[in-house]
Amino acid sequence: MMKKKEVEADDSLLPQEIIRDILTRLPVKSLIRFQCVCRHWRDLFKDPSFIADHLHNSNHQNPYILCQLTPWHDYRWNMHFLGSDMQVWRFQMPPLIEHLNRGKIVGSSNGLLCVKTYRLQHSFLLWNPAIKEVKLVPEIDFCRKFYRRGTYSIGFGFCPSLNDYKIVITFVKNDYFEMFKVYSLRSNSWKEVKYGLDACKIYYRVTVNGVMFWLGKKSSKDHYFEVVIFSFDLATEMWTVIPEPEQHSSTVYHNLMVYEGKLAFVICTDDFKHSAIHLLVKEEGVGASRETWNWTKIFSSNPYPSNGLLPETMWGNEILCRRWDGESTITVLFNPTTEKFKKLNICNIGDVQKIFNYVESLVSVGGMKSLTKVLKRQGGSSGHGSSSRVPRMI
Repeated sequence: MMKKKEVEADDSLLPQEIIRDILTRLPVKSLIRFQCVCRHWRDLFKDPSFIADHLHNSNHQNPYILCQLTPWHDYRWNMHFLGSDMQVWRFQMPPLIEHLNRGKIVGSSNGLLCVKTYRLQHSFLLWNPAIKEVKLVPEIDFCRKFYRRGTYSIGFGFCPSLNDYKIVITFVKNDYFEMFKVYSLRSNSWKEVKYGLDACKIYYRVTVNGVMFWLGKKSSKDHYFEVVIFSFDLATEMWTVIPEPEQHSSTVYHNLMVYEGKLAFVICTDDFKHSAIHLLVKEEGVGASRETWNWTKIFSSNPYPSNGLLPETMWGNEILCRRWDGESTITVLFNPTTEKFKKLNICNIGDVQKIFNYVESLVSVGGMKSLTKVLKRQGGSSGHGSSSRVPRMI
């Protein structure tokens, strides 16, 4: 019987640096298969430098849009991917995630998805679909008396200076932002921080260079709501209030995005017949406190022949927008370079509730691929978890 022989890396006729560069440009599925080629490749695919280079290439070559179809009354999984070739396909859930059939994705960063599951009581999962690895985050109690009647919002992002992924949960009660909780993947633990801030609503939007940015609202003296931007530095865990740019009188929607590695404020104006998109970028000054930041207008689009256009996210160098036509959600791409709008034919997948940027990556969550360990940690329960009351999520 012939024995399987691993090929050594030195057997190749190509220089190792060229082979490495080629491998960093391949899909994760191929790299998983190639682990059996030789020990050198198997170890290479776990090397942090290789993982970072592969992630860099994936971000530029193969960005995806993840569409989650999750009606609010039913948290069963229903995910579709939209590729750069404009093809849409439904993602097949692995057995571990499929079993936890009540949950929703609340964040995406570098190929990792942060999942809030309602089957395992008050739990989060960190999941890399490409390498089929899942980590169950330690439980967090949402039902303490302090915020039983409050609202909460969840952010998930990467901190390059610490090489750490963090989940941040903000709690607002009685129009006051009183505390937040932070989970660190490196320490695999939560910590609670009390923090006083005048805000009646705060909801996560994007993470840029290790800083989370949240859009919030607070009551003004004339009893109107004032829009504010909060930044949270994942390294120092400090909050800062950033002044928003001046908005048009016809503004109907605004959002925060990432544009060429910077924070962008996207405004949609509407005259009831046409919509237009305006993009402003936050320029950081030399001051360490960042108080000298200024907004720079990058462009304003030509009118789009419809009202109700909602900018969602940057996808490559284009802005992905959605609008409701009375029967279904229509998805539109706006290209700032050509100043043209393009309608995407993805209506057949159903009503898209949430959109995320996604790339395949080799980033590990240090988790498991077996359902048994997860169920053991939950006492072997296969039910739908506790029905205890939880605060509203924004």
